[in-house]
Amino acid sequence: MPKSIAIIGITGNQGSSVASHYLSLNSAAIQSGDAPPYTIRGLTRNPASPAAIHLKSQSVEIVKADLDDASALISALKGANLIFSVTNYWEPFFRPDCRAKAKQLGLSPRKYAYDVEHAQGQNIADAAAATVDSLDDNGFIVSTLSHATQCSNGKYPELYHFDAKADIFPNYVKAKHPELAKKMSCLQTGYFMHSFRIAPASYFRRTGDKSFETCFTTHPDTKVPHLDPVGDVGKMVHAISQLPAGKSYMAAGDMMSWKEWMEVWGRVTGMESRYRQVSVEETVAHCGDEDFGKEIADMFSYSSWPGYDGVSEIEAKEGEQDAEKVVIYSKDLKKLGVDVKMTSWEEYVKKSDWSEVLNKEVVQP
Repeated sequence: MPKSIAIIGITGNQGSSVASHYLSLNSAAIQSGDAPPYTIRGLTRNPASPAAIHLKSQSVEIVKADLDDASALISALKGANLIFSVTNYWEPFFRPDCRAKAKQLGLSPRKYAYDVEHAQGQNIADAAAATVDSLDDNGFIVSTLSHATQCSNGKYPELYHFDAKADIFPNYVKAKHPELAKKMSCLQTGYFMHSFRIAPASYFRRTGDKSFETCFTTHPDTKVPHLDPVGDVGKMVHAISQLPAGKSYMAAGDMMSWKEWMEVWGRVTGMESRYRQVSVEETVAHCGDEDFGKEIADMFSYSSWPGYDGVSEIEAKEGEQDAEKVVIYSKDLKKLGVDVKMTSWEEYVKKSDWSEVLNKEVVQP
């Protein structure tokens, strides 16, 4: 009998990756003369979107479910053997109506988006707990990030798009739904390789005819994880589902410093490139949007210490981190009996269209 997988946010970057991977597993089984091993159920607010319609044409069951509607989520997830969960901080952060609502409530856009993502994550956790008996032993795989406030000992109390996730996955689940926690694995995601599209004034600033620089607050030699979310999250979810529950993983195709990252991009594109560490103030000035600038500046600074995954380099090297803070990286999965071919940054650069970047205007000094 096929297993039932429910994918929250199936039309987004991560959800579509999970759907694509499980559809490929079904296709491979059919080509071998076997029955498809999975039935795929996709949750979305808008079943009429082109992406949802396309998935439906591929035999995906599309279910309308808003993450603000707890009862709809309970119904949508009922009976699932495997649930993939993802939440979205940036939509309520950027949307004009959400900005207006934040102002009305006397909240910063950062805190408002935290409140929305936190509430939606709690709804997902409660709905998953309602069907815990149907879940496989490792049947609740959640996309999350490290808890910045806790891991930095309070140095970064307003890195909201990290803490909104980690406050629920794993903290709330462990506190409120211990049986669900026994079936949960946490999947942290590295820096999205396509993130230059949402912060174009910090990534790939054109400084000359053939010269570009990327400017963040991260130390130039600090290595950080990089991920192709559309290409690789699905692979990671499938791999993790075959392992025991209760662990934390990092999805990353490469682990390199921003200086190395720019060197790779320059070598492949033939452009002169460099990375320059800048101040928080310069990051905010580049962004134009003060709240966005502060949010990402905190993220890039946090990446220097204690580290993007919440574990300091010293702790990791000396093996002194708490057992609950251990993060298993994609490259280490082979040691656990599963092998995942992730997309390297060089592979991503080679397959991508860089005309949007190469056509930028030169920035004034």
